[in-house]
Amino acid sequence: MKRIIPFIWGLLFFTASYSQQQTPIFDFCKDSITLRDLIVNAKENKNFSIYAHKDIPLTVLIPCPFDSTDFFALLSKTLSRYNLFLTNWHGNFLISEQPIAFTKLPEFTEQESLFTEYSSKEKVITDAEQRYLKGRGADIVETITVGSSSMYTGKGKVNVTGILRDQSSGETLIGATVFIEELKVGTATDLNGVFSINLEPGHYNARFDCIGQKSTRYQLNVLSSGDFTLSLERSVMQIDEVMVYGDKSLNVTTRDAGFERIPLTTLKELPMMLGERDVIKVSELLPGIVSIGEGVSGVNVRGGNYDQNGFFINKVPIYNTSHLFGFFPAFNPDVIKDFSIYKGHMPAEYGGRLSSVFNIVSKQGNRKRYNVRGGINPVTANFTLEGPIVKDEGSMLLSFRKTYSDWILKQISDPDIRNSSASFGDILLSANYEVDSKNQLGLFTYYSSDHFRLSDINQYTYSNFGNSLNWKHRLSHATRAEVSLITSRYSFNTVDNNIGPLAYTHDYSINQYEIQGIVNHLLNEKNRIEAGITTTFYNLNKGSVNPYGNASLRIPVELGTENGLEGAIFIADNYDPLPWLNVYLGLRYSAFAPLGERNSLVYQEGQARELKYVVDTLHYSRLQPIKWYHGPELRAALNFKTDKNGSVKVAFNQTRQNLFMLNNTITIAPNTQWQLASEHLNPLLGKQLSLGVFRNFFKSTVEFSLELFAKEVENISEFKDGANFIATPHIETMVLQGEQAAYGLEVMVRKPKGRLNGWVAYTYSRSIVEVDGKENWMKINDGIAYPSNYDVPHVINGVFNYRFNRRFNLSSTATYQTGRPITYPLAIYYSNNIPVVDYSARNEFRIPDYFRIDLSLAVEGNLKRNKLFHSSWVFGVYNLTGRKNPLSIYFKLDEGRIKGYKYSIIGTPIFTATWVFKLGNYATD
Repeated sequence: MKRIIPFIWGLLFFTASYSQQQTPIFDFCKDSITLRDLIVNAKENKNFSIYAHKDIPLTVLIPCPFDSTDFFALLSKTLSRYNLFLTNWHGNFLISEQPIAFTKLPEFTEQESLFTEYSSKEKVITDAEQRYLKGRGADIVETITVGSSSMYTGKGKVNVTGILRDQSSGETLIGATVFIEELKVGTATDLNGVFSINLEPGHYNARFDCIGQKSTRYQLNVLSSGDFTLSLERSVMQIDEVMVYGDKSLNVTTRDAGFERIPLTTLKELPMMLGERDVIKVSELLPGIVSIGEGVSGVNVRGGNYDQNGFFINKVPIYNTSHLFGFFPAFNPDVIKDFSIYKGHMPAEYGGRLSSVFNIVSKQGNRKRYNVRGGINPVTANFTLEGPIVKDEGSMLLSFRKTYSDWILKQISDPDIRNSSASFGDILLSANYEVDSKNQLGLFTYYSSDHFRLSDINQYTYSNFGNSLNWKHRLSHATRAEVSLITSRYSFNTVDNNIGPLAYTHDYSINQYEIQGIVNHLLNEKNRIEAGITTTFYNLNKGSVNPYGNASLRIPVELGTENGLEGAIFIADNYDPLPWLNVYLGLRYSAFAPLGERNSLVYQEGQARELKYVVDTLHYSRLQPIKWYHGPELRAALNFKTDKNGSVKVAFNQTRQNLFMLNNTITIAPNTQWQLASEHLNPLLGKQLSLGVFRNFFKSTVEFSLELFAKEVENISEFKDGANFIATPHIETMVLQGEQAAYGLEVMVRKPKGRLNGWVAYTYSRSIVEVDGKENWMKINDGIAYPSNYDVPHVINGVFNYRFNRRFNLSSTATYQTGRPITYPLAIYYSNNIPVVDYSARNEFRIPDYFRIDLSLAVEGNLKRNKLFHSSWVFGVYNLTGRKNPLSIYFKLDEGRIKGYKYSIIGTPIFTATWVFKLGNYATD
């Protein structure tokens, strides 16, 4: 005979008279309730019961209140996140680990009761619950409640916004990741340390990770749209543990195509010339980015000219990114918080440059306590002070550097160098204040100054000065806005006394004033929309070229002024239509107009732009538009995830550039001028297509990437033979415009973590220019295509770091690249006893290949936790092999014959030692 069915099943039959559609109404729950209390209250206040499988954990939190329409759906959806199922049995509810489909009553013994009814007296968590929570739940230490139940409208998902900060300094964390374990979804913080994610109300296990911070787990109790701020504790490495952490948000399979972010730990460890860490020089070790030699400012990205790169620090554009002709960095690395490079996919918010954007974000300063750090080496010293303006609400950061390198010049036997001087200094000030939970203000100021004098031959003085004022405002939980006012100024003064009769002095300045507004909106969990508008005013004071000294016969030349107005609007959508597909679509529409006041020459149609063919002069009044240039810029990117370890990415960019350099040398000189597009010179128009394959190997310990790119540029400006940009204000007579084609392949293998880490990068790149107009005077090199000055086909870079322990780290870099193009003189002949040099085709030859190895050893002080002061030493060798890499080839006429000579900047190993100090211990930032 079958055993008697337990009391629980009898109770179900007694309550079967209630309709299955009858739904309860609760009035005892305000925010949330545990499953145990829900069962108890349902039994005590309603005519039905809720039953739970005996192994079900009753500590699960259920959001409430409920109404007569959403109880079953809401309870079922909440339980499903814990892999639990809810069955409605004649108005009573059964909670189980597996779906239940009753066709007849099951047979049970009294000792094997499957479902249990709990009373209010039962408060002890069973062993089964503890095992369940340990196996399925997160190791929760705290609960973060977002929003309130009274704000929930009952309509779908809500927006959760968070700000992640460093617990010890209060600085926001860039690239920190948030992962919702139940949903297997996540996101990362932006440059402001903010993340947004759409979730349905309920309870979630959330994990927060960031490089250098402890991985932390919290339970998110999401009641409605809302926001919160979370501080993450810094990780403290044990004495016997050695680990180099990579940034998970920068995994090759998830980041944008052509996007690079250099970790600050890498920047601090790599060897640098004269001991100065330079973010620009470090970028040259990445694929697709090259420089043509030592002592050279600027970089060339994917075959583009150096003026096709935009450099920004806290949104301030910097026109000269180096001190002393490229030997020292323009930015103090101690104040850099994030350094990102866009060289493939370029977001729609960026415009005005064709090849790349180098975006630097400075630290905001410690919001909790004052801190001091700095460094001293044989030629420079730097000092940084940071601390709170109002504790936990505002902070400031002040940094300055100064060089004292003249003592080195005094040791050199050459009298010209011994009587020379070289110096630079820079200062940076940042102040940030959190007005309230919705408003933040930020002020940033940067100034740098350089002075170089080569005996009584040449003298250069140049400076950068920039400011930005930022207001960040949270319009809603899903919408944020930022308004920025930006100013920038670059100026120089040149004295050239190399040839007495031609000696001159020249002053120049370029000023930029910009207002920018950007709105970010999280439409839903699949769509992030960004839109903005920007307006920029340019003022170029080209100054005047005047004779210098009594012996100078130079005729004064007024180069005049130029004004220009640039505006753009943009909108972009970052869309995830499928779990394995991410789509970025952006549209930017920009317009530019050169403005008066100035005179414009009209040249005879069908003739060269030379002064002898001028037929009229037009006058434009102050700020009057002379000509309008405008057009769309499409930005698109696709990221296909092939599997959890790989992806394929495609990106397409259209870009416009209205400002370019005037330079007839291979390098950026301090006195290199900038030129606006005009009625005679059109803006540069660029298109770039890139395709990449990205994979992780060996449990993500090795990353591999391969990218192909092709780029076309219209209206590239090339100088005519013999061009002299300080001889006339009419630049159109010195420049012709043509086309440029660049294409290449980039391969990188990177080991981001472990005792031994680093990368090897190979770049194959070609850059070809063609200036072939209809008329002979419209041609350069007879209209035949030729390599650009920055065409470097093969580049191999290796970066290797080996950490013996926390106190000793050895780093090395190796660089090889093929020589750049050069035009050689082939012969000399005489006409009426006047020597005439016959040159080769433009850039027909190449200088010898380049090779260099650098080495550095970082030695930390003791690792005591409680100490007031910590210091370390960095010993380095630049050009370890002492190779004499030529920067250029020059020629001399010797006994009627032309002889060539190599010109090397660095031809010997350079040893440096830098002492770095800071308040606090080893782990203090």
